Amino acid sequence: MAVEILRVCGELLLRGWPLLCGLLALCALLLGVEARFSNRLGQGTRRVLHGSLLAAAGALGLFLAWQVLWLCDDAFISFRYARNFAEGHGLVYNVGEWVEGYTNFLWTLLLGLVGKAGGDIPLAALLGNLACFVLALLAVGATVRRTAPGPVLVPFAVLALAATRPFHTFASSGLETMPAALLVAAGLWASTLRNGALLSGFALTGAVLMRPDQVLLYACMGLAIVGEDLLFRVDRPLLRRLDWKRIAQYAAPFLLLYVPYFFWRWSAYGDLFPNTYYAKSGGLAYYEQGWVYLTHFAATTGAWLWAPLFFAVLWGPRRNRDETRLRIFALLAVPLLTHYVAKVGGDFMEHRFFVPLLTIVAAVFESSLRWRLTEGARAWRWAPATAVSLAVAATPVVPIGPGEIRWHLANEPTFYRVQSILPIVVESERGRVLHEVLGTRGLTPLVSEGRIGLVGWITGLPLMDPLGLTNRRVAHKPLLHRARPGHEKVATLDDMLAEGVVLSFDDAWGERYRPFTQMRLGRASAYLVRWDQALADGLAGAKDAALPQVERSLRKLLGSAPRSEILGTLPFLRRFLVDHPRRVELLAQVAAHLRAVEDFETDRPSAGVFTIATGSLPPGASGSGWLASDDAATGSYELPLGALQPGELRFALGGCAAGCRAELIVEGAVVHRAEPRDASRLSPVSWPVGAWSGRQAVLRFVDEDPSGALLADGVHWSAPLRDIRERLRNARRVESALLAAAEEVLPPDDPDLVAYAARFAARWDLDSLPEGAVSVGEAFGRRPVRKALRGQQPVIGVQGRGFLNSFHGGDAATGRVELPPFELTGAPIHLLVGGGAACDETYVGLEVDGRIVRRVCGRGDEVLRPAVLRTRGFRGKRGRLVLVDEATGPWGHLLVDDVIVTGTGGASPVP
Repeated sequence: MAVEILRVCGELLLRGWPLLCGLLALCALLLGVEARFSNRLGQGTRRVLHGSLLAAAGALGLFLAWQVLWLCDDAFISFRYARNFAEGHGLVYNVGEWVEGYTNFLWTLLLGLVGKAGGDIPLAALLGNLACFVLALLAVGATVRRTAPGPVLVPFAVLALAATRPFHTFASSGLETMPAALLVAAGLWASTLRNGALLSGFALTGAVLMRPDQVLLYACMGLAIVGEDLLFRVDRPLLRRLDWKRIAQYAAPFLLLYVPYFFWRWSAYGDLFPNTYYAKSGGLAYYEQGWVYLTHFAATTGAWLWAPLFFAVLWGPRRNRDETRLRIFALLAVPLLTHYVAKVGGDFMEHRFFVPLLTIVAAVFESSLRWRLTEGARAWRWAPATAVSLAVAATPVVPIGPGEIRWHLANEPTFYRVQSILPIVVESERGRVLHEVLGTRGLTPLVSEGRIGLVGWITGLPLMDPLGLTNRRVAHKPLLHRARPGHEKVATLDDMLAEGVVLSFDDAWGERYRPFTQMRLGRASAYLVRWDQALADGLAGAKDAALPQVERSLRKLLGSAPRSEILGTLPFLRRFLVDHPRRVELLAQVAAHLRAVEDFETDRPSAGVFTIATGSLPPGASGSGWLASDDAATGSYELPLGALQPGELRFALGGCAAGCRAELIVEGAVVHRAEPRDASRLSPVSWPVGAWSGRQAVLRFVDEDPSGALLADGVHWSAPLRDIRERLRNARRVESALLAAAEEVLPPDDPDLVAYAARFAARWDLDSLPEGAVSVGEAFGRRPVRKALRGQQPVIGVQGRGFLNSFHGGDAATGRVELPPFELTGAPIHLLVGGGAACDETYVGLEVDGRIVRRVCGRGDEVLRPAVLRTRGFRGKRGRLVLVDEATGPWGHLLVDDVIVTGTGGASPVP
């Protein structure tokens, strides 16, 4: 990434050569003016010119800042804390929840006091940022004037800061970034005054209260004061060189202000560090992204040029006490804070963590350079490099476009532009919709929303932050992978349910359950995490919102879905419908439809060598558990059936091939027996039991193989209405979904199933590669796989024993598989597809006459979903399916299973 950043920024800098040349000429001119006139003009004239240039720098900075006027979403988090404080609820995000989801105590407190006085908090933050920007420029200029060796005419540091993109970009934002930069600059200036140690201590302690990481700068100034004493009081013994009174003055503000605050916040919030520290894994190193952040900063601000010059200028003998102290401070602070930023991975906003550091660099750079220029006639050799550095620093290099996220960094101002000042308006579609639909009706469900700043401020609703900034549960989760800083820990469905979330804009349950969860809010879609009857009652009859029709969706599911899907939906319904008034009745409908004797979904005491197994389901099993015997022992397990019901007894059986069986025992006599068909999967068994209806029976599983295990699952009665046999016999057209449902519960040699399957033109189950298939490249491997590959998430929806997976070699690998050609019937081709959602790079394509005429792809997850390729218009032509993976980035892989070509007869693939 670093090489790419340097390349892109280099090209942009070269493209901006006219501006760069103009700025270079201006810098050279200003240096010439400084050299020629600074000692020749009278004091009054010099002051007027200097003041005019300061005013021009401030005006330039404000003009540039106004072009990117913005209020960050994160700033609105602090605004909400401040509003709750102003309203008497304390410094909390959700009323009653003491979670420290901010790291800018002083800024939030000041805004809260504005709120208590009746002021507009966002407006105060915006104007306060702009005021801090101007004051920071003045503080830098004042520092240079107090530490320079002679009169100052041109305020180079102030002009450079005002023109530098990071600094004027954060002149707004509403964040604590610019107030912290002001306090750092004030700390530099104050240290040069009488009682400077005390005043500098107050300023830099304030910076620590603005942002805790500024404690590094506070410590560096303390060391600089000590270093100054050691260098300038050399006539005394080592320990007596130190001015202990001044050191005590510097330490006093920290001890009197920050230490009591620290123990208060620890007591109030219960954590040693702010909650955001845990959410962002601040204690862990992330140098990989930190190097990217540092490279981006250097490439976009010209630091690649001016940073070496800065350290070269600073290196030299001691001069006066103020200038030497600031040089020591800069030599300590710049590397230390830079290393800290690189260690934590930087931030997701461009430049943000380096903004306070720029005030140090600007002030000390100019002061030291002015001293350098007094050291003989040859000292002006520094001038050309300085002019070039200033010009490069002021030339804007913008490698990340508006609304873009690149290299885990965002051009954040373009996301949250201020659209109106009076009143403050920053657009948030979700916030507006939630307020109009829920807020105006007085509904307050707990909502999970990642943009908790604006949405929280606009709506006032209780929110759960799925990224953990204001949620302790998510923040304290272990970090599983590194990605965009601050966006790495994400709430799971279990986290949302545990917190009581009702509504989310993210599909927490997944597409499988979307008919039960998806609702309409205005023109947007949202998703229920659990049914909330108060919300349902509040939105009854609403025209701007619509809740999902749970009962209608359940009827559709029970009428068409295979048993395994209904069984898999049951745990969802139990958790989702917890507040539904008809929960018991609806769950009873599902149970009646399943007609289950035993699905082995819950742990129960072991019965000899048989136990309930859980984990990765073997092919043919369903739900979350199955019955399994010990593969190193023998024994039997009896399952009481009670009175036999009319119809058929069905279950799935697999495992050991010799000495293993299932037996139906009616009143002591064995009336049905079945043996496993396959050692690696469970196959359906279906026994008619109408002849013994009403009699007591037992289903016995026997394992007499000491080296194999017997597997069983899904013992149930056939449904009396709309049974699968009736649907097969009465089907007017062939459907792959009906065939899949029948194959799940009927044996492969069942006459009804065989007759229905014969109506398909072609079929590849992809348990193995069909004869005549061609595989190219490494992505799909040599053969189909039976489960997810290493480094891949679990694959859901596999039919049979195997499927094609192009994750061999990870997402970067490419390849293709060409299935055998066949004659197109004009009927649709059904298949299961998962994996990447980029249909131009990862897809299953229908090739006719050498070109791709249809294609389907996944949805960016590991779920195999039904897909259809239409062949109307190509009837009678030869075609073939090609599975293509040409993607090398995230989700650059394809999953394919169970290809079925529907038709009217048993035509075979054309060889």
